Amino acid sequence: MQGITHIAPAVGIILTLQLITSHAGVTAPLAYLIAFVIVLTLGLSLTQLAKHLASAGGYYTYVSRTVHPRAGFLTAWLYFLYDPTAAAINLAFMGYFVQGTLKAEYGVSFPWWLFVVTGTALITFLVYYGVEISARTMVALGVAEIAIVVGLALTGLFRPGTGGINFHSYNPVNASSANGLYLGVVFSIFAFSGFESVAPLAEESEDPQRNLPLSIIGSILLMGAFYLFCSWALLIGWGTNDLGSLVRSVENPTFLLGKRLWRGGWVLLFVAVINSILAVSIAGTNAATRVFFAMGRAGSLPKLLARVHPRYQTPVNAIWFQTFLTLGVGLGLGLWIGPDQEFYFMGVAITLGLVLIYGAGNLGVYLYYKTQRHSEFNSWLHLFFPLLSTTALLWVGYKSVVPLPPAPVKYAPWLLVAWLALGLALSVALPRFRKGSPE
Repeated sequence: MQGITHIAPAVGIILTLQLITSHAGVTAPLAYLIAFVIVLTLGLSLTQLAKHLASAGGYYTYVSRTVHPRAGFLTAWLYFLYDPTAAAINLAFMGYFVQGTLKAEYGVSFPWWLFVVTGTALITFLVYYGVEISARTMVALGVAEIAIVVGLALTGLFRPGTGGINFHSYNPVNASSANGLYLGVVFSIFAFSGFESVAPLAEESEDPQRNLPLSIIGSILLMGAFYLFCSWALLIGWGTNDLGSLVRSVENPTFLLGKRLWRGGWVLLFVAVINSILAVSIAGTNAATRVFFAMGRAGSLPKLLARVHPRYQTPVNAIWFQTFLTLGVGLGLGLWIGPDQEFYFMGVAITLGLVLIYGAGNLGVYLYYKTQRHSEFNSWLHLFFPLLSTTALLWVGYKSVVPLPPAPVKYAPWLLVAWLALGLALSVALPRFRKGSPE
């Protein structure tokens, strides 16, 4: 559930299906399918490190131990744009979404920043009191959001729109254009991102060498089935002969479909999106605080972050630091450029950072098995899959910024460049960032 909720299934369908359909047309589910295959190869590569290098450091540990300690620090430095900001940008965007929906549907004013403050307080409480309580909460939220979206998808099959039940979505000749399908795949790949957040919980998991690989692949397989079925069934429910109206809809089309099929019950979809955002924020906070803890323990960050609560056995100072980051980034960027633009701006920067993080991990897979475990080297698992997924990621990164989107999002690549340059300077100038392999 750590992996599944970090992927945020309800958000991946309800808030992105319209965007992907605008590019890929009726073949939007095919875009999810191609993305699923690419992400599965990436997950298979990650499991090859997770089963031997179980650590709270995740990619920080993997790259430090397989490539170079300085490369591990730079990987973690890039990672700081991802999970440590995930709760902030998701809560800010959801606050914006809740504010607009409540105003439009019920005439209720609920400022987005209040949602950020309330959500941050709830997440801090759950994470502070132990991984078990936060995990149970993730399970409840994750099951609820999946059940609601699957329920609407099934209803769409029983009451299809114009075009009836068909399988046009999985025939590439039905794509609006080759480039449109191509772009649909780009946006679909990162609808799967989050499966790697399982790794930082290694030291709080039973039998991590066995269970981490199972969780990584399991979350990808389950979410692949979810996306492929729900995207297809929701388009059937809308009507595959009338997808132009879905793309042009000012109101969220999944909400509109819910109103047509469920009447007042559409509000469950609204609840599912809120559930999804809270769950992904908990998952991101769990992952980020464990990486802060591991880096503090290794000496790459202040030792203060390695303090563990004597009763709850959680990295208490790392949690308070993460809470400060969530409020600072969520409210600061949201007040500056707007909570919706914060989501898109950081989304592009994170996408580019993940390309480098995943790529570094793939390089580590090859080096680790070629040098340290040569007897176990497998050309498919340790060369072909890492090479394939890295190539696909570079392609995604390129398509994310060429052509550059409008401001302020067009400045996101420069944020990544500046952040990477600062990380390089720190790794060269300060001895603590050149430490040996972390635990």
